[in-house]
Amino acid sequence: MSAPSRDWWKEVSPYLDKALELSDEERAGWMESLEASDPELAAKLRSLLEEYRALDQQGFLEQRVLSMSQPGLAGQTIGAYKLLSAIGQGGMGSVWLAERSDGRFERQVAVKFLSIALVGHGGEERFKREGSLLGRLAHPHIAELLDAGFSAAGYPYLVLEHVDGLPIDRYCDQHRLGVEERVRLFLSVLGAVAHAHANLIVHRDVKPSNVLVSNEGEVKLLDFGIAKLLEEGHAGSATLLTQEHGGALTPEYAAPEQVAGGPVTTATDVYGLGVLLYVLLTGQHPAGPGPHSTAELVKAIVDTEPPRASEIVAQPNAEACAVQRGSTPDKLSRVLRGDLDTIIAKALKKNPQERYPSVAAFADDLQHYLADEPITARPDTLAYITAKFVRRNRTVVALAGLVFAVFIAGVIGTLIQARTARRQRDFAIAQLARAEAINDLNSFLLSDAAPSGKPFTAIDLLTRAEHVTERRQTGDDIGRVQLLTAIGDEYEDLSQNDSARRVLTESYRVSRTVNDAAARSRASCALAGVIANTGETERAEILFQQGLAELGDDPRFVLDRVYCLLRGNEVARERGRVAEALARVQAAQRWLDQSPVRPESVQLTVLQYLAESYRIAGRDQEAVATFQQATSRLAAAGRDDTATSASLLDSWALTLAGAGRPREAEPIYRRAIEISRIDSDERGVGPWLLRDYAVTLHKLGRLDEAANYAERAYSVALEEGEALMADTALLERSKICLDQGDLNRADAMLSELSARLQRDIPTDHYLFAVARAQKALIARARGDLPKAMALINDALTNLNSVVEKGGRGAEYLPRFLTYRSTIELDLGAANDAAADAQRALERLRPKLAAKAFSADAGQAYLALGRALRVQGKRDESRAAFQSAAEQLEQTLGPDHPDTRTARQLAAAVGVQ
Repeated sequence: MSAPSRDWWKEVSPYLDKALELSDEERAGWMESLEASDPELAAKLRSLLEEYRALDQQGFLEQRVLSMSQPGLAGQTIGAYKLLSAIGQGGMGSVWLAERSDGRFERQVAVKFLSIALVGHGGEERFKREGSLLGRLAHPHIAELLDAGFSAAGYPYLVLEHVDGLPIDRYCDQHRLGVEERVRLFLSVLGAVAHAHANLIVHRDVKPSNVLVSNEGEVKLLDFGIAKLLEEGHAGSATLLTQEHGGALTPEYAAPEQVAGGPVTTATDVYGLGVLLYVLLTGQHPAGPGPHSTAELVKAIVDTEPPRASEIVAQPNAEACAVQRGSTPDKLSRVLRGDLDTIIAKALKKNPQERYPSVAAFADDLQHYLADEPITARPDTLAYITAKFVRRNRTVVALAGLVFAVFIAGVIGTLIQARTARRQRDFAIAQLARAEAINDLNSFLLSDAAPSGKPFTAIDLLTRAEHVTERRQTGDDIGRVQLLTAIGDEYEDLSQNDSARRVLTESYRVSRTVNDAAARSRASCALAGVIANTGETERAEILFQQGLAELGDDPRFVLDRVYCLLRGNEVARERGRVAEALARVQAAQRWLDQSPVRPESVQLTVLQYLAESYRIAGRDQEAVATFQQATSRLAAAGRDDTATSASLLDSWALTLAGAGRPREAEPIYRRAIEISRIDSDERGVGPWLLRDYAVTLHKLGRLDEAANYAERAYSVALEEGEALMADTALLERSKICLDQGDLNRADAMLSELSARLQRDIPTDHYLFAVARAQKALIARARGDLPKAMALINDALTNLNSVVEKGGRGAEYLPRFLTYRSTIELDLGAANDAAADAQRALERLRPKLAAKAFSADAGQAYLALGRALRVQGKRDESRAAFQSAAEQLEQTLGPDHPDTRTARQLAAAVGVQ
């Protein structure tokens, strides 16, 4: 096929990009839809795709460009980077995940190669220019350019910061972000584009897929492949290069002047950003739901005014959109009506001169909206300014608003002020009544419920409180809901899950009959939290979303929203959605930080949830720091000898132990036990704390003490009906018996455990894999190496499957690999043993990169050193033993048997 004309290419190029992104099956359906709406365009595209396939079959790609269809590229080295896997393809080319291969430092990156769609049409020049543009940008929300160059075959590439995240629209929907949260996230995008404009660069292709959000909520702007450099004195003119390839953009996000071939300026990005904000807030493109033919899309962009955002979300089919924004269609429409409608409309003006003069001005208006201040995009009418003042200064207006409103706006101002003051008064009275009801309940529990001289347990008192609440005849159903929710929470804190579920189910039932957003929300979210712990995770998620939607974005309900998000964190954890759980508690923290009322108890609770979420996410350093912060604040509040403190210390120690730092964990566990015990026999200490302490003592080599605590944990768990806790304590007893040399007893306990696990947990639970790994170690100790190898392989396969499906247990993977390395070395397979030890260390690399010590890393280095010694690699073996000694001394202590072994082996290899 001859080279296409410029107009032909402008029309078909973006559709070619789209087609190349799809699988064969997806492409066939998409082409049928395009053929029905625009047969001529579809025919052009088919001819280009046929040529693409022919070139691919002829090996043309191997000679001229690098394509995602080349699986053989994986493992090749480009500059200082080794390609791992293809991760995407866009208008400028294919993108590969890669890692640094020269050993100077470790980092995963994205390597971008030139696309076939640009070969021979000035694409190489634009590709070079993308590198020069990115080199001028340094901003926390713009993907960083790390390197650039040409491959051995002479093809250009860019090395970019790898962003592991989701397109911003999918991230917002997946995390059910509300309007205000979406606007705050969008402000990060505006900051990135404003920085580009300050460097005379227009992006020209701002769209969701070019704005990624990481699991931590960090925004990154990507792909300056069609960015236009605004050379001084030529800001509005198009160069030959941009004229030739002005069509290399996404039509749905193009500005009218781009479609019409007019000059491109910073106002072009303002329009694209306006489209993006419209999509984030409404879930729909301004042109309406597609697919659109080229003519339809061009007409919508150039001529048709889009409906207001508030109108779109109020349509009968907008229920799903509202739920994804934690709202209802009516509430969402009310939130968007007014300032946000006006801001979006100004950004989407057809005439560039009528849009915001800069991205900074766009951002300023959104900041004004968030602060309840007047925006510049609408007339400064008296009623508008007055309403904004009232919303920003509710307390002041409630006291002096009548005089002020009469002075400013007469009767209209008076009505606005009076309504605001009445709402504030009613809300304050309701909150006071709720506090009085809770105080009355507490007074009852502390005095009236327990006759003088008669001892009562906490559960006895809660049972009495529940009984009294059920018999209340005041007709105050709202108060009854609030009290039942509080009692249910207390039951759950005492691990009385059946009682908690009973009370919270009743609270939820009654809450459906009252018209109080806070009461309805808390009842729904509380029930979600308790039923999630019993396995009803799907219903729990629905209840959580329902509770969150009750509150909308009303700032009066900040503490209720925080409560709900923390319950949602529990639900996400039980569903195995680790990233989502962390995002919810981080959202709770943001809401609390913005609140004028931040009770110390709520701040502490949020810190506890945040620390635990970091722990589960494997972010040990952040978890340890947050646990330490929470513990310090608890002590400052005089609550360092409470049950809450014991629980916090247990979680902190558990994080350290899980990170392979048992030496640091042991004194923290001991302090938690001291706080929890009733007497010198440590009666009253929970089975989980006894078990966790046993595990740590075992790792430290204090086997007799460990056996004692594991036995007590097992007995207490059985007494309290904690089946899963008893199972894990039994597993730990078996491990200790193995290290004590009592193989028969270790095996018998494991047989008992297998029967219990079949009864107590689902078959895809990671504990089944841990039990198999223990069987493998027992088989190795008996000298049955083939059986040991089969069992550890089975354990690894099972655990990988669980983790890949989002289940827990990833921390066991490096340990299993180390176990297999020792078995392989026993079998004489030194090469396999060394490879598995290296794999274990690769999984532990994030901990080591953070300069944290880990006993797991020490054990892996020890296994690696032994394998390298058998291979005859003396220097490498000695280095591995030295690393093992360093890791183990810091985490297990200088006198631990494994530490001494590592030092002795390092010395022995050194003198050979």
